[in-house]
Amino acid sequence: MKKKVLQKTKSLVPVLRAEDPFAEIVGLIEEARRRSFHAINTHLIDLYWNVGEYVSRKIESDGWGKGTVKDLSLYIQRRQSGLRGFSPQNIWRMRQFYDTYHTQPKLSTLLRVLPWSSHLHILTRAKRPEEREFYLRMATKNNWDVREVARQINGSLFERAVLHPPKVSTVLRKLHPTFEESFKDAYLFEFLDLPADPSERG
Repeated sequence: MKKKVLQKTKSLVPVLRAEDPFAEIVGLIEEARRRSFHAINTHLIDLYWNVGEYVSRKIESDGWGKGTVKDLSLYIQRRQSGLRGFSPQNIWRMRQFYDTYHTQPKLSTLLRVLPWSSHLHILTRAKRPEEREFYLRMATKNNWDVREVARQINGSLFERAVLHPPKVSTVLRKLHPTFEESFKDAYLFEFLDLPADPSERG
């Protein structure tokens, strides 16, 4: 009996080794797909930014309103049959996207990383500029998908972590006097470039 078990065990070794190159190929495929997704997403965000800029300028120069944007949406649908993402509501969001961030060039790289659905959550739910920047940076750094972005916003992470951070216990403060400042420095303020003193936040 022992002999047979040993023989079976030995016969598995070459099979496992033979699978290693296959796993590597699958890894290459997955990496290529990730790169393709990021490239497509970057181009899509650039497109939405450019459309938003165009509409924003037309509103200022030619008095475009909801009726004109609706006409633009219908025109795009006629000329680009089957193309999604250019409803009047989404075109207004593109304009909001541009108007919200065009004065903040430091965020330009971050803006091109997140998918549009994540941007919509941040645009519609985060009201303060530093709150939007917080979620942009956290989502990018932690590779949050859209559901996680929505969950963190719904859970008021910004308010809990920045506006009303948890108080450090007296015991912990005595054992590690620099813990609170280290937490702030490492976790939040290096991302946001916010002053460490809450009274300076405005």
